[in-house]
Amino acid sequence: MIDNIKSTTAFQQSQQTTKPVRRFIRKFLNDWSLNFAAMLAYNLLIALLPIAVALFGILGLVLKNYPTTQEEIKHKIINSFPADNTTQSGIKQVNIDLRKNCLLMFICLLGSRFSF
Repeated sequence: MIDNIKSTTAFQQSQQTTKPVRRFIRKFLNDWSLNFAAMLAYNLLIALLPIAVALFGILGLVLKNYPTTQEEIKHKIINSFPADNTTQSGIKQVNIDLRKNCLLMFICLLGSRFSF
């Protein structure tokens, strides 16, 4: 029965037309592409934290003479999170002024440099 199906021209033509797709899927899975994608995503997420802290520190130093602009940026960042989430209230409670903490900014700059 199986030999009869395999010997039909329709089966052979369909095998011939799907051969590149099957070879691509086999190569994709054998090359560990999904594992490498997961490793890349993990490393990018880990690298984002020191970069974000360093950028906020630099932004605080640049805008230290413009408190109204600082407040506008803080409110835009806080309002970018969903209103029903507890993240907004958590960010409002942690009101850290990064321009006063230059040592933290320097450590984060070094961390972001060596995280890649």
